[in-house]
Amino acid sequence: MPGFFTKSEIVPVLDDFGILFSGGQPQPHAAVENTKGKDVRMPSRVQFEHTRMMPFDCSPALNLLALHPALIAFAREALGTEDVRLYQSISWAKFTGQADFDQPFHMDYYNHTLTTIGDDPCQRTVNFSIYATDVTDEHGSIRYVTRGEGDEICGPMRPGMPDVSQQDALRRIERSGAGPSGTVLAYSSDIYHRATNLTAPEGRRYVLFASYKAAENDAVDFVAWPSSVPREWSRLYSADDNPWRHFFEHASPEQLACLNVPLPGDRFWTEVTLARTQTRWPRWDATAWRRAIA
Repeated sequence: MPGFFTKSEIVPVLDDFGILFSGGQPQPHAAVENTKGKDVRMPSRVQFEHTRMMPFDCSPALNLLALHPALIAFAREALGTEDVRLYQSISWAKFTGQADFDQPFHMDYYNHTLTTIGDDPCQRTVNFSIYATDVTDEHGSIRYVTRGEGDEICGPMRPGMPDVSQQDALRRIERSGAGPSGTVLAYSSDIYHRATNLTAPEGRRYVLFASYKAAENDAVDFVAWPSSVPREWSRLYSADDNPWRHFFEHASPEQLACLNVPLPGDRFWTEVTLARTQTRWPRWDATAWRRAIA
C-alpha cells in the first residue's frame, strides 16, 4: 500500500531510526558473500544485529507509529473485530554489506504461537511492514507468495520451513514487496515470505514491524510489554527516563487499549488503581478515565 503514510509522518520516524541505529553504516562493498553453504534454510544470525523492541529510546514518533489509528482500523477490519491488540513492534535497520540478509521462505507463526494460525479470520494475525526508507529490490525488499500459491507447493499442512525442493519452487513464483518510503505491506503470519540481500551501494533500509491480533486470541503472543523495558533499574522505575512514558503521555485511550491498558469505564479502574497508575506515570492525562468512575 504505497502512500499509506505521508512524508510529514515519516520524516520524524527517519530521525528516530537515525538515533536508534547511529552506529550502523553501509560497508564499501556491495553485498557480503552468501555463507550458508548448501543449506538454504540456514539464515545468518548477524542480520538481526540492528533490531530493537518497543519501547524505543527516541521520540514519540517511532514509538506511536505502530499504534497509528489507520493501522488499528485496518487490523479491525481484517480480523473482523473491534477489539484488537498490538502484540509486537520491532524496528529493524539493515545496511549494505553488514550481513547476509538472504532468508529462506518461512512463516512467522512458529515464534508467535505454540500451535498454529487458525482458519477463521479472527484467529489470524495482521503483520505490518512499514517502510521508513525507500525499499527497492536493491534495498532488500521482501519476497512473498500468496496463501493459495503456497498451499499448491507445500500442501495444506503449511510447514513453517519448507524443504529445499519447495524452497526452489517458491522462489520461481515469488513476488516483490518493493515500495517507496511510507509504504505499508500487510500480511498474516501464515504467509510464506523471505528477506533478501541489500545490493545498493551505501544502501540502508529502515522498517518498522507491527503485529496485531484479536484481543480474545490468547494463543498468539510475542512479548509481555511490561518486560520490554530499559535494563537499568534506575530507568525502569523512573517516570522521566523510561521510554514507556511516551505512550502514556501521547497515546489515546484507544491506542493504549491495544497495549492492554483498560479503556475508561472498565471495571479494572477504581480510585485506587487510577491513583496508583497516575503515580507511576505522573504526566499521563487520565481525565477520561477519571470521568468514567466519577
